Amino acid sequence: MGNPKQLLKLGGQSLIRRTVSAALDGGCDTVVVVTGAHGEAVAADLAGLTAIIAFNPDWPRGMGTSLRAGLAALLAATPQTELALVLLCDQPHLDPQVIRNLIATWSTSGKPMAASEYADTVGPPCCFAKSQFASLAAIADHDGAKKLLLANPQSVTKIPWPAGTVDVDTPEDWRKITRE
Repeated sequence: MGNPKQLLKLGGQSLIRRTVSAALDGGCDTVVVVTGAHGEAVAADLAGLTAIIAFNPDWPRGMGTSLRAGLAALLAATPQTELALVLLCDQPHLDPQVIRNLIATWSTSGKPMAASEYADTVGPPCCFAKSQFASLAAIADHDGAKKLLLANPQSVTKIPWPAGTVDVDTPEDWRKITRE
């Protein structure tokens, strides 16, 4: 990207700030932001928001290390937590209603996981009940939460979210999003 994508501005706010605000407004009591290469800049951008910043020194090894760092920080702050959500800041259409819908659907489903469904797959935003924390913490360094979702499809409630297909991975993705 040439710049930390977390700090790209859309609608006057960075992608990371938009995501944290959506989480807080969407019903998350505790928000953990896992940082890596640009941790100080990301933390500075979040000034004024209630979020725990968890620096992951192992970030170059993959997404699994960030999931573990985030889960550890969440459990250290709120050991009694019953649910962990995984949100990505590069999904610009994430908003509080998507998060509220995810939490509400999970809470009534009776299943330990809920995930957004888009492009014939499931993925973040997604949530995991406490019964899944050990499996989430055991994900390989190079894997993400999707690995656990796909390994146990019968345990996942799917919530349609077509806008989840839009994410920021390349400069061309960013150009398309800023033209919308």
